[in-house]
Order: sequence, then C-alpha cells, then structure tokens
Amino acid sequence: MGDQEIQIIDFEEMLRFIESRLASAGLYAKRDAIIAILQAEEAFLMEKGVLQEYNE
Repeated sequence: MGDQEIQIIDFEEMLRFIESRLASAGLYAKRDAIIAILQAEEAFLMEKGVLQEYNE
C-alpha cells in the first residue's frame, strides 16, 4: 500500500449518522434504502479508484 492512508469506516456508525441527518431535515428513509444507496456509492467509488478493498 505504500504511503497511502487507510481509514476504516464503521458501517453501523455511518448508518446512524445518516439516519440522524435525515431526521434533522424532517426526512425518513428505510434502513434498507440507505444501505442500497451506500452500496451503490461504494461500487461507484471503487470503480473510479477512489476506494479500494482492504485485506489485513
């Protein structure tokens, strides 16, 4: 990996954060919908080379 910085994101923490932000805006989305959006975003960012899968 060289000098690249690795950040591990806690998926559950991210879901709670998104749910909180939506609630603050008076919006609601089912958790399944949020997960589907996050998975699509992850696939997009991996395709663009912004994210890489990390294996210890």
